[in-house]
Amino acid sequence: MVGTLQNLHITRLSPYGAFLQGNNTEILLPKKFVDSAMCVGDSVRVFVAFDSEDRIVATTQIPKLLLGEIGALEIVDSNQYGYFGDLGIDKHLFIPHKAPKHTMIGKKLVVLLTLDKQGRLIGKLGVREYLRPCRDKRLLRSEAKGLVFERTPLGFGCAVDVGVLDSGQKILYYGLLYANEVAYTPHIGENVSVYIKNIRQDGKIDLSAVTQSESVLFEALIAHNGRLELDFKSSPQEIATLLSMSKKNFKTLANKLVRDEKAKFIESAVRSGHKALVLVQVL
Repeated sequence: MVGTLQNLHITRLSPYGAFLQGNNTEILLPKKFVDSAMCVGDSVRVFVAFDSEDRIVATTQIPKLLLGEIGALEIVDSNQYGYFGDLGIDKHLFIPHKAPKHTMIGKKLVVLLTLDKQGRLIGKLGVREYLRPCRDKRLLRSEAKGLVFERTPLGFGCAVDVGVLDSGQKILYYGLLYANEVAYTPHIGENVSVYIKNIRQDGKIDLSAVTQSESVLFEALIAHNGRLELDFKSSPQEIATLLSMSKKNFKTLANKLVRDEKAKFIESAVRSGHKALVLVQVL
């Protein structure tokens, strides 16, 4: 019951709040969550958790995660044993860590909401081991949502959500978003739109960022008076700084505009040996 949303009936009211019928026990819904219209026998939708004194209580606050779910939580505090994340309820969620850093406060970590040995809610890091291998080849070349949870030598580890449920919970797969496929460095806890390029034999997914439409580059040209001092010799950093897209995306979109005779490359007036991309209508 702890860590889940429940519809529980009020068995009695007291100065401390409303007592709800749990599994062979009463659970207190503190007074500040009790509506004046609530009566004995009413059913109340609550989240069951622990208070600051480790007593099982109910709250009408909606948590950001339910038991067994993976998600990103903002870090609001830390001590020598770990972090505390904002779960969306009064009591912050403890996230054990051997070497917590105070600099993480205000940033996000991706955790699995689970129970410790005493049955208390905790956030568990290392979510990769809880992600499923993907065996469904029908997902190839489809778009999905990726939650960035780690940085790797090749890119960014993501929990990939393709919109499939199992027993009411999202199925999340492990995917790798390659660093050369994104124009910037995603933050841990950031949601990104991804494209499933390949599903490997071991069930891991190779990802790329969802390609931006040619209208993005076309509008950037208009915003810069029809001329961008960029070409295929430009560095990925130059392109990312000016357009917030990868060099690969820039090449794809620029070639499309040139094929459609909306733009063309001409000699750059400011950089020898380089070209500039210009709108045909301004030539």
